[in-house]
Amino acid sequence: MVDAGEKARLCAGNNADLCRAVFKANGLRDQRNEFFWSSEEQAPSFYPNAVTLHAGAMAAQLAEISRLTSVFAGSFAVKDGFCRLDLQPLGFRPLFEAGWIWMDLAHPTAATPGWERVEDASSLEMWELAWADGGNQSNSRVVPTAILNDDTIAILGRRTADGFSAGCIANRSEQVIGLSNVFVTDGSPPYRDAARAAANAFAGGRALVGYERDGALDEALNCGFQATGMLRIWLRDLMESEPR
Repeated sequence: MVDAGEKARLCAGNNADLCRAVFKANGLRDQRNEFFWSSEEQAPSFYPNAVTLHAGAMAAQLAEISRLTSVFAGSFAVKDGFCRLDLQPLGFRPLFEAGWIWMDLAHPTAATPGWERVEDASSLEMWELAWADGGNQSNSRVVPTAILNDDTIAILGRRTADGFSAGCIANRSEQVIGLSNVFVTDGSPPYRDAARAAANAFAGGRALVGYERDGALDEALNCGFQATGMLRIWLRDLMESEPR
């Protein structure tokens, strides 16, 4: 049995895996140790420049975030995976809090009709346009074609005649599968089908994890996820878009 603290650690680690994959696909450098993931490169829209990976080691985390403030003249975000840090003295303000979510997948999950894995550049562009229409506007591409070469990432969507009406990203870590970027464009409930699609994206009995807030968190819990700890997004100055 995995306890709540370990679940939160695995959730944060999976989220850092996703950040790392997106940064790599965008040609951006990063670094990681047991305490934090970070990058000195300008983050793509919706992504942070640091994620904490351990509920302790706050001195090391604060030192790294302080170093990043000397690198960036402008805005950037930090994901405090355990709501442990006070970053106000470094010029940050809390943007929002959210809940880590966890679903054990002890039994096979039924496939979701109409959902497919995006496997080519034109389909990925249509997927990202639909994702933007779902309320995720950005001035540039966030998910570049290079990410299709990463076998730990699955871009998933419900295809229509002219694009996609729903979608999500699944990312595989050693012990869990992450679910993120859930969207719909037709007003249908988004979470249950996305969770099923993500659960079937990779072989193995890994748990399904992610984080949500407000109504999306309520929907995830109604679909069988369990809350397993809190995280906080900190923002330094102003950003065009909130991080994932």
